[in-house]
Amino acid sequence: LTLSLLCRADNWLVDTKDGKPVHNGLSPFGKMVVEEMNRLGMMVALSHVSVDTMKVVLNISKAPVIFSHSSAFGICPHRRNVPDDVLQLVASTGSLVMVNFYNAYVTCGDKA
Repeated sequence: LTLSLLCRADNWLVDTKDGKPVHNGLSPFGKMVVEEMNRLGMMVALSHVSVDTMKVVLNISKAPVIFSHSSAFGICPHRRNVPDDVLQLVASTGSLVMVNFYNAYVTCGDKA
């Protein structure tokens, strides 16, 4: 079971890549939600969050997290993709990135 902390708009839990940051990645309540998800055995889904949110969650979560539809920023510098320094945190925490094969995320063009 997973829970995405958001999809397209900043909220009272996290900052997205679309809006101006207001939580330095994760609000105090957002941190409590991550802790409760860990306690319940749920995975935190991070595909739509800001880079700051990615880093905060990867550093506080006691369990692996998932990027259920993201790709590598180093291959295609799309704002939805995961930067290399975050990928290092993903590897060190046993977390998971499931590659999104949408053209714009893997080739930054019309064709994959």
